[in-house]
Amino acid sequence: MQIFKYKWGTQGLSGEPFLFAREGKEITKMELFDKELSLTFGKRYCVGYTKNGKHFECPNKRTVDTEKMCRECGINDDFFLCMKCDGSDCGNEPQRKSCEKNKYYIYLAAFNTMLKVGISYEHRVLERLIEQGADMGAKIGFIQDGKEARLVEQKIRKELKIHDRISGVQKQNMLFGNINAAAINIFGAFTKLRGNDFLLKSPEIYNLQSIYRIKEVKEKPKQLEVKDGLDLKGKVVAAKGNIIILKNGPELFSVNAHRLVGCEIKYISYPLSENSPSVL
Repeated sequence: MQIFKYKWGTQGLSGEPFLFAREGKEITKMELFDKELSLTFGKRYCVGYTKNGKHFECPNKRTVDTEKMCRECGINDDFFLCMKCDGSDCGNEPQRKSCEKNKYYIYLAAFNTMLKVGISYEHRVLERLIEQGADMGAKIGFIQDGKEARLVEQKIRKELKIHDRISGVQKQNMLFGNINAAAINIFGAFTKLRGNDFLLKSPEIYNLQSIYRIKEVKEKPKQLEVKDGLDLKGKVVAAKGNIIILKNGPELFSVNAHRLVGCEIKYISYPLSENSPSVL
């Protein structure tokens, strides 16, 4: 069985995270909040690729490190190359026509005192902010054409000297965000951008901290390194974006869920209930 996806299920300003595992054609969806997990992870393999809406397994079952796909599957995937786009050149011409028609929000995401700019499909902004684990987020602009949106994103990054990517290690070090500092940074950044035609009249701001149950975490958890043979045991008490926090006895641990994607599960012990885990 292989973990192939980590995803938040969201509905407005609420949500919960799930892990998805695949064995052949059978898919298992695992709830995480308040669940006692006992998982032993094996090696990390390419998760395969999606072409025209259909999933294909990696033809060579290659091991991977920093990415969830090997190079060959990334090239074959419909949208993997789009994730690398900075707006300078299109590296995925088959998707260019649809990209020109798509509409995007430009957003700011605040992680404690750190600020990030990003873009998202117009219907996914809130979900995207929650997936990343932002303490606070704001829609600040609207633009059509993904390539143009990426150019604007990079313009904002350079002009404000902020980030367009934040690592899992940084997120684990910023679990306890200062919401006041986050709000000040977002309003300050929006003010500096006034005069740009892509800006909304005023930012649409979201306080996201309550979603993650971070109040359940009373101290900084120990960070677990995801590697072959990792035993992940404990009750999931919180999750902030891709950072899962577990309690085992008196100890708290955190793990970057993105690093679990692709890992084989050698052993799984999971208390069954009416809804969890479910086979799709």
